[in-house]
Amino acid sequence: MKTLSKSRFVSGVQCEKKLWYSYYRKDLQLPTDEQTQAIFDLGHQIGNLAQNRFPNGKDATPEDFSDFSPSIEKTKLWIAEKVETIYEATFTAKNALCMLDILHRMNGEVWAIEVKNSTSVKDYHLIDASLQYFVMKEAGYAPDKFFLMHINNQYIKNGELTDEFFHLEDITDKVLSKQTWVEENLERLLVMLENKQEPNVSIGAHCSSPFACDFVHHCWKHIPENSVFELYRGGNKAWELYKQGILKIEDIEDDFPLTHFQHLQRKGLRNQEQYINKEAIKNMISSWQFPLYFFDFETVFPAIPVLDGTRPYQQVRFQYSLHILEEDGRLSHQEFLAHPEDFSNGKNPLKLLVEQLKQDFGTEGNIVTYNQSFEVARLNELANMLPEYAPFLKNLVSRVVDLLPVFQGGFFCLYLGGISVYSSRFFSVIMSRIT
Repeated sequence: MKTLSKSRFVSGVQCEKKLWYSYYRKDLQLPTDEQTQAIFDLGHQIGNLAQNRFPNGKDATPEDFSDFSPSIEKTKLWIAEKVETIYEATFTAKNALCMLDILHRMNGEVWAIEVKNSTSVKDYHLIDASLQYFVMKEAGYAPDKFFLMHINNQYIKNGELTDEFFHLEDITDKVLSKQTWVEENLERLLVMLENKQEPNVSIGAHCSSPFACDFVHHCWKHIPENSVFELYRGGNKAWELYKQGILKIEDIEDDFPLTHFQHLQRKGLRNQEQYINKEAIKNMISSWQFPLYFFDFETVFPAIPVLDGTRPYQQVRFQYSLHILEEDGRLSHQEFLAHPEDFSNGKNPLKLLVEQLKQDFGTEGNIVTYNQSFEVARLNELANMLPEYAPFLKNLVSRVVDLLPVFQGGFFCLYLGGISVYSSRFFSVIMSRIT
């Protein structure tokens, strides 16, 4: 019989077909992309930081991940020797295998600690942890307490990272309450794998929850371009249409209830036409004052803060792009890009960015954004972090206007598969169609 790791158990709970493919159709799995690899790398980095919270432990990580028996034997030996801390403690029972991030003895108790790079306990964390408890219990090593160690999103970096970067949350009761559920689902998934027949599972919301599936490209290959899943805010409507056998937006029946914008999508695809509400757009932009500053921030949001004064996963501004449109049609471009060394040589790249903003922005004229809440939030954060620049930054905030209502209001429907373009050039496209 197959042996399920905790990651495969979570996959099977998400979708039986996903688990089955991981055993029998690995040829369908795409190579790991850079984004996914970055997530894996972050997990290892967070795991190493967590070990510093419980230092000097013994490491049971296997040298060969095709053979866990040495790790299992090391774990048994070190538990018998009452070693205080074990990293990657490895257990197997009932055709399931788990490697616990940290096994720690504290005040006569045995603590099981699973480390995550999130900022809270998620439902799938409880599935993961509950399987680990089940395996440890069945192997004869049930811990006294089970903790999830996750990132504290209220932590503010000030020099070297401290223990407050992590939050230790006791999830023992939640894990204990899922033990019967774990046993039932473990048995179900093992029987399914032994059957060796591909499960009959249709596509659904589970394809991307809690994780994007490695086999979506295969299971969704029958979905065409401009499908019902590209309906603007389609949500449950898209699945309702799919269940009715309707795949394309243009094939949606006329009596099916659609919003104004969804109706424009269907009509545009059927007739290959654009929709422009000239009067509504003119009314919206009539009060905008030149010069117009088309402004866009780029940010990074590292789990491990790199700048003092920032929190885990906080949006840190490192770049902006600015097009300046004069009333006579002249267009110029300014930009800022922080250099990597600015984050580590004592300079404050945020101050450098604001100083450049002061050079690039005049004192008059509206600042045009797409979804202004993002740029406004970043400017307000800068004002709070750098109070000496607050008057200047608050002035910028007061001048911000937004292109997003053009599309939210259904005033302009050009790219019917979804609006994804924002720039001064795009504004000129709008202007050319309303004048």
